[in-house]
Amino acid sequence: MPLAVTVNFPAALQPAAGGASLVVREAVASVGQLIEALERLAPGLGKELDDPLYNVAVNDEMILHAVDRHPIADGDRVEIVPTMAGG
Repeated sequence: MPLAVTVNFPAALQPAAGGASLVVREAVASVGQLIEALERLAPGLGKELDDPLYNVAVNDEMILHAVDRHPIADGDRVEIVPTMAGG
């Protein structure tokens, strides 16, 4: 049975994603594969996500290293989070 992974997007990415969230219903084992699946669902979204402006959180855990290889499991919630900067 394929995975069901929900991906939530910030307002800036919602036009490219076609809404506030997408559910990926195909076998993906990592964040990198998830982004490839998102590109198939919403062409151009993968390029938008390939920007240091965005971070990825999986089940409320911010992933900062080896993001593409971070594992994904059925039922995971993924948040695309804009990078915050300040001084």
